[in-house]
Amino acid sequence: MDQVFRSKRSLIPAQLFTAIFVLFLMVGCVISPRRTLGGGGTPTPTPSPTPTPNPAATGKLYVSNSGGGSILRFDNAFIANGDAAPAATISGATTTLKGNAFMTLDAAADRLYVANTGDLSVLIFDGVSTKTGTVNIAPTRTIAGVQTGLLQPTDVALDKGRDMLYVADDLEIFVFNSASASATNGNVPFARDISPGFTVSAIFLDATNNRLYAADQAADAVAIFDNVSTLNGPVKATRVIQGVATHLSVPSGVTVDGAGRLIVSNVGNGTTIPPTITIYANAAIANGNVPPVAEITGSNTGMSTPDQIVVDRNGTGTLYNADPGAARIAVFGSLNTATANISPTRSIKGPSTGLTVGSQPVGVALDNTR
Repeated sequence: MDQVFRSKRSLIPAQLFTAIFVLFLMVGCVISPRRTLGGGGTPTPTPSPTPTPNPAATGKLYVSNSGGGSILRFDNAFIANGDAAPAATISGATTTLKGNAFMTLDAAADRLYVANTGDLSVLIFDGVSTKTGTVNIAPTRTIAGVQTGLLQPTDVALDKGRDMLYVADDLEIFVFNSASASATNGNVPFARDISPGFTVSAIFLDATNNRLYAADQAADAVAIFDNVSTLNGPVKATRVIQGVATHLSVPSGVTVDGAGRLIVSNVGNGTTIPPTITIYANAAIANGNVPPVAEITGSNTGMSTPDQIVVDRNGTGTLYNADPGAARIAVFGSLNTATANISPTRSIKGPSTGLTVGSQPVGVALDNTR
């Protein structure tokens, strides 16, 4: 059990984890009734627009510091390296950041969605690229309250075309319609409650193909759900990547790159399986006990507890990985050929970065349009 919940502990201060886990067991019988709280229907599906690359962009990288209750922004993300100081730090009581976990970014709207685990909420910050220095600002909107169903939100995914927000919350994936609307604020009811039958540690949404990937740490698996914008209630995965050949071990982050490959960060089991990033061909059809086509693992990688990952889909692809155990953001370039025991191309790490083991950098989001 220790390894199963290792990544989740990175989202909650260690001294609170035991109490929260016991509380989770005590309130488990309350989870089912909250599924009846949902309201609203499913909007007519429309494809998500494909972002237009900006050749002048230098990149902005956002990091969620779970232990520090802060969000950092690093400018010049495409070249940032070493002991780089953040251009902006969102922190302070007004932010309500508490045990903040994984994030997703709507770059076109300059809007950041944050799973705020410690305060049972999702925080939405607008105009995030314009902040400078240390700012103690209130979220533009906060999704929280009994009707939201949120008990422990750990990850978020945005379907911009359908205007839906997916929130991974333990045994549920809540879906909120009108994600961009100012009215989606406060104690708003979820529209749908997808119950996959396992504790969801991370999600990634392929909105164009209407497909959701969900990491299952307890089973060392990644479940894939097709036609996800139509799902509601208890559901069975369309496909499941699982088995000894997959080399999945406590998967903690998922994404799909521009070549259609599924990429998974794995914490490892602490004994026989080290921290690893596993890569699988043809994410759209991968199923069962499939071996990875590439693996980034070994002492040269410097990985400790790899959590959320994000890929810059321009060019050959670059992967950014938040690693709280190593107190850094590791960057692996030329992702189409990256494999084996390689060192990161770059690593944002050092006393000026604001990244420490105590601050627990667990989440990462990239704006490659600015």
